[in-house]
Amino acid sequence: MKHTALLLSSCMVFATSPASADTFIESFDGGSNEGSWTFGSPNGAIEPFGGNPSWFFHDSFLDTFAPRPRTAFGAASEFTGNYREMRVTSVGIDLILFDVDFSAGGRPLTVMLISDNSTPGDFSDDWAAYLIGPDNVPLVGQGWLSYDFEIPSQSETLPIGWQTVIFGPNSPVDPDWNDVITNVAQLRYFYGDPTFFFIFQGWDLGMDNPRIITTAEPCPADFDGNGTVEAFDLAMLLGNWGACAGCPADLNGDGTIGAADLAELLGSWGPCP
Repeated sequence: MKHTALLLSSCMVFATSPASADTFIESFDGGSNEGSWTFGSPNGAIEPFGGNPSWFFHDSFLDTFAPRPRTAFGAASEFTGNYREMRVTSVGIDLILFDVDFSAGGRPLTVMLISDNSTPGDFSDDWAAYLIGPDNVPLVGQGWLSYDFEIPSQSETLPIGWQTVIFGPNSPVDPDWNDVITNVAQLRYFYGDPTFFFIFQGWDLGMDNPRIITTAEPCPADFDGNGTVEAFDLAMLLGNWGACAGCPADLNGDGTIGAADLAELLGSWGPCP
């Protein structure tokens, strides 16, 4: 597992103070699998060599119509939960194909956010929001390929390009994007369009570096959460001036509310993005 920090521009007007983004990567190093990733087959195993680089998750014989690298239902995972609250901005994965019975040609990689409809033990009402990517899955001999998908977690309606699919007779007739984005029960990738029919084949393939990127609140100086940094927020900061460990107005986290925190608040003045 790896954590990396990124920098993203924030809503500063008078000054620049970047908001941080965090990337969680399941590298499978040392046999770890904090994301609970699987191909859904008993043949899956974490290998120490041949990944991108070193360790990777390998399935030497996956008998299926379409490989579906995914998090395990019901298992603790960095890749599931309330994506809106987590402020997820993208997910990604690296894939390789060593062998296949017939062909993997012409199949785009799809990302799927699975909803269990708040009934974890009942699969008859599950459904998914999905986005078909622009790039096809790997072919034999192409080596490792990387795929990344933007996740509009702050959208309150089904984003452009996304579609929904139901899995059982009790699935909702008109699935709501808000239901899945606030409770992603499983993150799944699908080899192809999930509404198409495919024949069963034997696959020898691997995955590495499944990743999820989240961002911090874009305007931490918006203390009352009304979407605007304004007089109330300034009054709260000034009213707690001085030593104040753990206070929301301690924007730089140094245990004291002072000039640096005031500058950050003024730099964020106005509507947040």
